[in-house]
Amino acid sequence: MSTAPAAEPKQTTPLKCAQCPAMAWSQINGTIPAVRTVHSIDLDVTEACNLACIYCFKWQKKAVHMSEPTAKSAIDWLLEASGSFRGELKVNLMGGEPLLRFDLIQKIVPYGKLRARQRGKSLHFGCTTNCTVLTDEMLSFWRRFGMGFHCSIDGIPEVQNVNRPFLGGRGSSSAVERTVPKILSYRPQVMARATISPQSVPFMHESAKYLIGLGFRSMTFKAAVNCNWTAKDFEVLRRQYEKVGDFYIERLVSNRPVNIEEFHKGIRSLHSVEANSRFPCGAGRGVVLVDPRGDLWPCHRFGPHQCGGKFRLGTLGGRFDDRLRAVFLDYNVLEDARADCRNCRAALTCRSWCYAECVDSTHTFYDPGAEYCAASRILHDQVLHLHDRLRSRHPGILRNLLKGP
Repeated sequence: MSTAPAAEPKQTTPLKCAQCPAMAWSQINGTIPAVRTVHSIDLDVTEACNLACIYCFKWQKKAVHMSEPTAKSAIDWLLEASGSFRGELKVNLMGGEPLLRFDLIQKIVPYGKLRARQRGKSLHFGCTTNCTVLTDEMLSFWRRFGMGFHCSIDGIPEVQNVNRPFLGGRGSSSAVERTVPKILSYRPQVMARATISPQSVPFMHESAKYLIGLGFRSMTFKAAVNCNWTAKDFEVLRRQYEKVGDFYIERLVSNRPVNIEEFHKGIRSLHSVEANSRFPCGAGRGVVLVDPRGDLWPCHRFGPHQCGGKFRLGTLGGRFDDRLRAVFLDYNVLEDARADCRNCRAALTCRSWCYAECVDSTHTFYDPGAEYCAASRILHDQVLHLHDRLRSRHPGILRNLLKGP
């Protein structure tokens, strides 16, 4: 794989968003959802990023940063919007690359922990990172507050360097290889999220082995839709899923298991006694995004680029749009999605399409598009094959998979 280096972007002065006024509890009360509590927020602490991923869904690459008052108000909003929810609340630090705002993270994490304790609640912070800028100081801070990581890494250097280059075109794999061992020494269970494009799909099996070599024991492979997949690309995807499936079984049988999320969840879903999920995901229901401007969106995949910003749920300190949120709360996959979803062979394992990808692909909430459906059916066929292999040859391993977490 090769690519021409991207032109170095013009440097701009970092922009600060207009500061969101610190809100009293009485003010926050008037801005939260009227029905169903929120238990998690995605917090875009910056729109800036040091990478130029070829499939990035973010609509801007500007150095727009969240202010400290806005970040603290977002945490206060979550604590109030969670109502009587007694589980662990979550703040997912996102961007851009959130570790570029370590200065802000250092201020808001202690603040959030204290405010949650004052409210008799538990608040956990995590971060989705591209694994290129982590320092020992950052890791020490993470340890101190028990924070989580989610690693975006696409695979072998030939894939990583093409899919996820630095701004300017330089490959990012060497930087990732330096920081990943530090993350895994702190949290061995951290998951690697690999995005699969038509260009990188031939290397999926090789990338799975590479991620194991880096120390990952949990990984997931997600096909990036809207990347002009061809019938030939999907055949390559099918063959690669077969190879990764063989690798998955081999690891299980040799008592060196690897959690390949789509296989693990797919096999378990075949034995689920519950009806298929009504909802593609948690967007707009238990999850809300707060962007650097203090605007509220259904999740980190939504923003002002889509349909003129019509999916904005509100603003910190402003009115919350319960009528728009009802679209997410009242959604039912089997009734509201495409007519053939009910009878699709992948119905049992297809549970996690993305509302935002639907909007981008088909301009509706109800159809994720032909590329998503094709990839989902290929994955389903492999999950079914793996399940049958385990049931016939290794029933004990299958039983352990089904009763595990």
